[in-house]
Amino acid sequence: MRPGPATRGFTLVEMVVALLIFAILAGAGVGLLRASVDTQEAVGGALADLSAAARLRALLSADLTQVVVRPVDGAPAGFAGTSTELRLVRSFEPAERVVGSSGLQAIRWQVEGGRLVRQSVTPSGTATGPAAVLARDIDAVSLRYRAADGGWRSQWAPLATEAALPRAVEMRMQRRGEAEVTITVALPEGPAPARTTA
Repeated sequence: MRPGPATRGFTLVEMVVALLIFAILAGAGVGLLRASVDTQEAVGGALADLSAAARLRALLSADLTQVVVRPVDGAPAGFAGTSTELRLVRSFEPAERVVGSSGLQAIRWQVEGGRLVRQSVTPSGTATGPAAVLARDIDAVSLRYRAADGGWRSQWAPLATEAALPRAVEMRMQRRGEAEVTITVALPEGPAPARTTA
């Protein structure tokens, strides 16, 4: 007696088709999982870059909003900049202040060996400790200073007829393989410019 259609199993062709469908679904699942992991890594990298830019912006803003125009240890008053370096004298926050100190600190921002560094310096420019590396893989940094007349300058050495501080400082930073980051910080109002009489 021959078995009827109800008692027959799957044929080899049906098994191969079923395995092929299962393999396609499994491959799609693995591809979806891999895409999800790649997306998480990309988002994590982008968030790390955003956090680094936010920290850089906060530190530059803190330095510039606490800038003071007073001589430190007999050196000339405290703000000068070129297109690649910024030197300033800032006051300490109360939590940072060391007992017996003047509450003033000279700071230098510059690029050294492809790294953006911030360093505490003496008024003559000698480093007083290790530099804090704020960003790596730097191709270029350019600084500009906004004068009271609204114009931007690549250097800041105030003229006799203007305030000792610029109105704002702009930093443009280009890291290898990334888009340019621009940070602009407005400075507090400084002393009024000297008036000339005719």
